[in-house]
Parts: sequence; C-alpha cells; structure tokens
Amino acid sequence: MDSLHHDMAKELFVKDIRKVAATALAATVLLVTAGCASDPGSSSGETPASAELTELISAAQAEGELTFYGDANETSLQQWTQGFTDEYGISVNVLRLPGSQLAQRFEQEQAAGQAQADIFSIADRVSMDKMVDAGYIAEYTPAGADLYPADQSEPGYYYPLQNGYFQTIAYNTSTLSADDIEAIQADPVKAAGDPKYSGKVGINMPQSSQQIAALYYDWTEGDASGTYGWPALEAIAANKPLIQSSATLVQSLVQGEVSIAVGITDSLEFSYVQQGAPIQFVYPTPTVGGYFSDAIVASAPHPNAAKLFMEWASTPAANELYTQITGTAPDNSEVEDDRDIVNQDWYTAPDTSQVWFDFISDPAFLEASSADGDFLQQWNTVFGYSG
Repeated sequence: MDSLHHDMAKELFVKDIRKVAATALAATVLLVTAGCASDPGSSSGETPASAELTELISAAQAEGELTFYGDANETSLQQWTQGFTDEYGISVNVLRLPGSQLAQRFEQEQAAGQAQADIFSIADRVSMDKMVDAGYIAEYTPAGADLYPADQSEPGYYYPLQNGYFQTIAYNTSTLSADDIEAIQADPVKAAGDPKYSGKVGINMPQSSQQIAALYYDWTEGDASGTYGWPALEAIAANKPLIQSSATLVQSLVQGEVSIAVGITDSLEFSYVQQGAPIQFVYPTPTVGGYFSDAIVASAPHPNAAKLFMEWASTPAANELYTQITGTAPDNSEVEDDRDIVNQDWYTAPDTSQVWFDFISDPAFLEASSADGDFLQQWNTVFGYSG
C-alpha cells in the first residue's frame, strides 16, 4: 500500500508543489494582515501584522529546522511538510509512530525535560487533551484557525489541519455482480453476514485501533445495537472471515482474496481507487471518524519555525496540498472538494451527523474496551480470535 500511495503522492506533489507553495505564502500574508489598518506613524509601508510576519519568517529561518511528530501516513507527512520546506527553506524532520507509541514517547520526553518535537500531531484527541492538561502544548492560534471545524479544535491549542478519516466497508467490484453491489451499498453490515460470502469476507480486528473498536462497539452495544447487535457480528463471523489489520486487509481486497472488507479507513482506500484498483467502499450508518490534531509544543526547540509552520499549515493552499496527496476530503472551509471521486456514481461522502466522533471520551465505551472490560473478550470469542 505504501508504495502505491507514495507513487501517487509523489506525482501530484512534483506537479503542483510550486504552485501551491506560492499560493500558501500569499494566503498566509493575507490571513495575517487581514483587517489590520496601517500604522499612521510608520514610514515603511508595512502593516504591523505584515512586519510581524516578516520577523517571524526571519526568526524561523535562522532556526533552520523543525521536528514534526505525527501518526498519520509517513509518506503523506513527508510530502506535505516538504511544501513548507520548499517555501521557506526550513527542513522538516518527520517522526512517525503509531498513535499510542507516539504519545508515550512524547510524554516521556516532556516529563524528562528532553523535548525533541516542535509540532505534535495525533489522531487520538484524548491523548492530545492529556498533553494540553499537562502543559506540554503551547497556546497559539494561527491566522487560519477559523477555517477549520470548531468542534474538532481546542481553540488556542490545537486544530485539525490534516483532514478527517472515517471507517468504511469496502468491496471488490471484479468479484461481485451488480445486484451484490447494490445490496452492499444498501446495508454493508448485513451484506457482510450473508452466507453467500462465506470465505470471502475480511475484517479488521478491534485491537488494531481505538476507532475500529468503537465501530464494532457502536454496532453491538452502542446506539446501533437495536439495528445490529451482536447477532450481526456473529453472522459475519460465521463466514469465517480473514482477520487482518486495515493496511493489510485493503491489499487482500485489491488482490481479490476477499470480496468484502469490514473496517478499513477511507484514507487507505483513496489512492487505490485513483490507481484504478477494482474497489469501492461505503460508509456504514452509523460509522466512526476523527481528525488529526496539530499543535505547537510548549518547549519546542525551534519555536519560531513551529509558529510559522502552523501559519502555513492552516492556509487553504496547504490544506489543498494535503488533499491532493492523501485523497482525503478537505476540511478547510475555503477549499473546494474537487476530487475525482466525488463525481463517481457509487461514492457518497460520509454524513457527519451520523458519525460518532465522541467515542474517545464516552465512559461506557472506554470502560467496555479497557483491559478490565468485557467487549474485546466478547469480540475475540465471537470471531475465534486470539491475537
């Protein structure tokens, strides 16, 4: 998956980066200077805000580098932050780890007074809120902050600058009839439990991420339990599914080893679709989702570079670049969603009113999915899983 994603991202990046980077600089200046009147006493012709931006750029370039900690796709992060490097000449060191490992490493470094990161980005808002409460995140509001979803931000601390991601049920069109596809689109959870797909279903295990666990919890014990409940997962289990993590499962789907794959993050699928792989996907109702939160580290070794990065990253042009690289829907309100996929007859964007975002702070879910809870044990029993 990574090689395909990388090839796609690289091609888009080389084609568009100079145009987008130049636009990003102009957008940054406009955002920072908007609404600021010129100082009558100034003979420089610069507004106070533009002078401040000039000073910030100079200070950031003097620092010369930036370290970005994140848990999004590593290739995507490298390609995206390269846009900042090309614009300002400031190198970016990307450290990518799975969310739990990233949070643990960051917290340990902060507690030991050995800060390495300048920007901290993570999908798990519980972890980010924990870092804010611990005083590890700086107070900073980039000029473009209001262009991003307020309900996914903590004003003054962190903002969702890298788009959202949502869970899907995907299918391989080359192994299915038109009637099969219609049934999957109508109710993908029910379709995955249809006995006709015995031996042709794959499913992501809830241990792979908190979001996947929340998806199954919502169907079995949460708001959708009246529609599905444990019997829906028992029906899927009866089809003897291939149990794999998301990144591996999407490859199995593309290769036709399975016809239906339950619990794949849409951000993993977009590049395959763009490359012409015979897969499509649907967002079940309900589904779960989240956003990557981006923030400046309070003890950042390169604080000016971190501030400049947040100014750049919050511009519409930088969000457009991230969208081009990842295929995910833009979440900056000034960026039009002109992805090719939105014009496909089979594609319907997720209805965010039907997306469960708050599982990260839901007491019942957190208790049930904890080491002392019974949810994961029940899932393992139903699927005969011991991993």
